[in-house]
Amino acid sequence: MEIWEELPERLHRCALCIGKFDGFHKGHRLLIDEAEATGYPVAVLTFVFGGGETIDGREQKRRVAESLGVTYYIEVKAGPKIFSMTPEVFIKDVVSERLHAKHIIVGEDFRFGRDRAGDITTLSEFQNKYGYELHAVPKLKDKGKDISSSRIREDILAGHMEDVTRLLSRPYTMVGEVTYGNRIGTDMGVPTANIPTEKERVLPPYGVYVVSIKTDADDIVYKGIGNLGVKPTIGRDNPPGLEVHIFDYEGDLYGRRIEVGLESFLRKEKKFEDIKKLHAQIEEDIRRAKSR
Repeated sequence: MEIWEELPERLHRCALCIGKFDGFHKGHRLLIDEAEATGYPVAVLTFVFGGGETIDGREQKRRVAESLGVTYYIEVKAGPKIFSMTPEVFIKDVVSERLHAKHIIVGEDFRFGRDRAGDITTLSEFQNKYGYELHAVPKLKDKGKDISSSRIREDILAGHMEDVTRLLSRPYTMVGEVTYGNRIGTDMGVPTANIPTEKERVLPPYGVYVVSIKTDADDIVYKGIGNLGVKPTIGRDNPPGLEVHIFDYEGDLYGRRIEVGLESFLRKEKKFEDIKKLHAQIEEDIRRAKSR
């Protein structure tokens, strides 16, 4: 997959999906499927917004896009350069002349251009003039409600990770390089791999989760438990992070990158009176996780 962090001067002909893609959920996957069905290379044009909380981090969005078969991933900074264009100028300068799109695939509620004046009606009106075919994809529903990024954020904040997994077609995932911790887990016989939380991510409640883990060392999906939070039992002012114990794993992961999927919520993070009581609770967490 080719990655562009600014608009390319010109692409080969493509099937272009446009949107914020704040976490590639089931509805977004329909757009990719529609683009692939055209037979043209699939291009995704998405945007980086300053501030706010996203479902996926930038690295994870790219990983998912590549896994879905995207050929060109164009991730540009949101700002006046793009958003001050009139709808027709955006179609002419970006969609037609730069990206050479032969198909445009968007959701039926897609808006674009200055003051969000453009919509699928606008895109339909300019099809012949700029030589593309419009595909407006209806909203996908789940249990009678639209699948949307805002709905998924609400489920993440509530810790409804099974619902998040269903709507994303994959677990909510955190990616990072394993860093050195305080080795308390190792001393208790439950070694852990620590990764920091990513900035500008919407985070589930602090607590213990059943997790799946992939490492960059092999293709195996491991199971384990993870504590998301600030580890209040071992001290104050700890930065938020994810601490993972991987079942039946003996390798050294320090300095490696891992992906951790939060699959279900076990309990809230809490401060224990001492390490002995923390150890007892971790053993109970492991027992519960293994029984699921």
